Amino acid sequence: MQNNQIYKYLLKVTKNKELKFISHLDWQNLILKVFRRCELNLVLSQGFNKMPKVSYSPALPIFIESDCELICFQVYDKLNSDFVEKFNKFSSQGVKIVEFREITDLDFPKSLENYCQWAEYKAKLKNDIYNLNEIRYIIDKCLSSNELFVTKKTKKGIEKTINYRNSLKSFNYDGCVLTFVLKAGQNEEIPALRADEFLKTVFNEENIFKIKRVNFFDYQMRVI
Repeated sequence: MQNNQIYKYLLKVTKNKELKFISHLDWQNLILKVFRRCELNLVLSQGFNKMPKVSYSPALPIFIESDCELICFQVYDKLNSDFVEKFNKFSSQGVKIVEFREITDLDFPKSLENYCQWAEYKAKLKNDIYNLNEIRYIIDKCLSSNELFVTKKTKKGIEKTINYRNSLKSFNYDGCVLTFVLKAGQNEEIPALRADEFLKTVFNEENIFKIKRVNFFDYQMRVI
């Protein structure tokens, strides 16, 4: 007989090393495989095609690493600290639990796609193509402008140019690393902006930065 008690948990994990080359769908499949190896009694959705009730933070573009990928899942059995050891044991290199905690519907009333509203990134130059003064000039110009136009292709292949200035929350440089906060998740008022597309637009160069996502924030800019 199935236990009616449902427990909800949140994982914060890394997605580093070779895993930066896999798609979001492959990432989801990898996590489900680890859950099966841990023998979790996952709660399934209703309907004909039953799926585990697992949600993920907004997709991470290929070639970008992360120290803060979020996974929300529901199980019928209460978990303890042994789960962390099992998860790390069965995970691929590049995946490691940063935080693990039990949550409630009051903590997370929405899906992670809706709950995660902003994301913080850090980026290092792969070469010395820009000096300190040039980078600071680019940052100041970007922050002082009311426009940040990015051209994207729709699913139908049509190019569309959008002003993403409101999608940039902060942008600074400490002489070694760029740090910036961009809109993430789902929101009709402010469009989400990818870190690689942002840097490519601002610096007019592609693949010159090593980028890592380091934090997610909610509507009130609280770290998730």
